[in-house]
Amino acid sequence: MCVSLAMILLLLSGLAMVVKGGYMQAKAMFAQYLIEDAWNKSLQDKHPHKPWFWADTHPVGKLWIGDNPPLYVLAGASGRNLAFGPAQMMGRAKPGEAGNTVIAGHRDTHFAVLAYARRGQMIRLQTMDGEVHFYRIRATRIVHESQTQWLTSGDESLLTLVTCYPFNALTGGATLRFLVEAEEVAPLQQSA
Repeated sequence: MCVSLAMILLLLSGLAMVVKGGYMQAKAMFAQYLIEDAWNKSLQDKHPHKPWFWADTHPVGKLWIGDNPPLYVLAGASGRNLAFGPAQMMGRAKPGEAGNTVIAGHRDTHFAVLAYARRGQMIRLQTMDGEVHFYRIRATRIVHESQTQWLTSGDESLLTLVTCYPFNALTGGATLRFLVEAEEVAPLQQSA
């Protein structure tokens, strides 16, 4: 009797974990559709649209890294926003402006593609006004989280993508960051 009860409880616990995991995956996939819809509305009227009414963010860009599927970039790199996609750090340059546009993402979801980023690879970033900015990767590097000089802005238009490192870590709390540094190029220079 006791063994049967333990087996039933174990089975129910396992089932509950599977259901919860499935719910989280479904929620994340549905959120992407809502974010895409908000982005399309923003492209039409040039105003920010929240993906759901209680959201404290909105999509600010559409990002293509090499030949990978596009990612929608959210405003504000908070933990809550990063759960749904890469996010632009506020207080940094906007795409196309002199300075450093910084976008952060999680290494095990949206920015897992950065593990394959290579010098010379192209990145495209579309803004709410519909304009597409082209960037060429000039370097990738690994830095300690305390090294923040890469955040500084200069006179050139830069895009920096940042995620935790190493990519295959099984635990959180990484102290290293993987950076992709890209410089803006004219659309005619993108294939050069």
